[in-house]
Amino acid sequence: MKRQEIRILTMIIRELSLVMLMNNHDTFSVTLEKRPKETRFILKTDTLADELLTRMQEKVNREREMEVETYGWELVGDVDKQSEFEILGLLIDYMEVEETDGEMVLTFVRKSMYRE
Repeated sequence: MKRQEIRILTMIIRELSLVMLMNNHDTFSVTLEKRPKETRFILKTDTLADELLTRMQEKVNREREMEVETYGWELVGDVDKQSEFEILGLLIDYMEVEETDGEMVLTFVRKSMYRE
């Protein structure tokens, strides 16, 4: 895996953690699954408020911006100065939501665009 991709994956994990803590969710786990054609980030937590989930889906389920990854990585800047979900929306292709027995599982999918 290229160094740039590792930096991006780390940024996504950092952003997921920041979003959860900024929204008063103190108990959660993030698992990374690296697959041949995609990387999945699986976030497990208690049920999220509808408003938070809706905002997250609106930002994350927009079109991924390859230009930012390729040419403008430095323009992304400090995560803390961005809207909570801006970084995720730039780097993730889509998210899936599953809720069972009071636990919510959010899966963030990033398709592999680069050759290894």
